[in-house]
Amino acid sequence: MDRMNNVRTKPTEANLEYFNISPEKISDTNLGFSEEVRDYRYHSTDFRKSWYYFGLLLSMLLDFFKGRCPLPKKTALLIVFAFLYLISPVDIVPDVFPLIGLVDDVAVLAFAFNFIKGDLENYRDWKMSK
Repeated sequence: MDRMNNVRTKPTEANLEYFNISPEKISDTNLGFSEEVRDYRYHSTDFRKSWYYFGLLLSMLLDFFKGRCPLPKKTALLIVFAFLYLISPVDIVPDVFPLIGLVDDVAVLAFAFNFIKGDLENYRDWKMSK
């Protein structure tokens, strides 16, 4: 107990003059990060939104095959490559391993959806305007 009582604490403001920082600008969350990075909800995944975008993708493909709307080339190529990677027996991590083998497949899907999200939102706006 003697050691605990002998510990001297130095106030935080004592170091401010050394670093030339004004006390008004001090904040434990103001580290130069943007608001999106500091917000913990920014990184959370809402699976309902993922299902919504998946349904929107199917609707966009259906309208494309019926000739109602054009499909951007990058979206078409990314969908084809993602589908081929999913059905291909050659993976980065083989599907023989129970859960680890599916991680790369999910990562490819997540990458594809994040990459074409802008096109899906443009399609949604086009569909709502009709």
